[in-house]
Amino acid sequence: MGNFKIPNREIVIMLEGDFAGAEIVCKQDVSIGTFLEMQKLSGNDDTIVESYKKFGNDILLRWNLVGDKEKPIKADSDGMLSLSPDIAISILTKWTEHAAGNQSGSSPELQNGNTLAEESIPAETK
Repeated sequence: MGNFKIPNREIVIMLEGDFAGAEIVCKQDVSIGTFLEMQKLSGNDDTIVESYKKFGNDILLRWNLVGDKEKPIKADSDGMLSLSPDIAISILTKWTEHAAGNQSGSSPELQNGNTLAEESIPAETK
């Protein structure tokens, strides 16, 4: 039996409504340990800030978000914490739904399986 390398897939989250045009690229495939830790942190009011920090540091790869004077917002934990609650919650919710395999309520791109970043944004390899 040959070896099978588990792919490092990415997901492109396309926000809608007031945030239409925002594209957030995240890791699709994280360890179950990371996923469960995110669930635990997100489910507790005392650790909710830590969930956004962990998302920004360990899952978020890049985005096209800019702030005042068109200055790019860094795609990291500080950037996540600088967003308004409605956009930050939307990002984390859509990623969690997709990572858990529940795509209801997700953007059409997620529902039709268009989750690979290389289909719309050149993927970076490390």
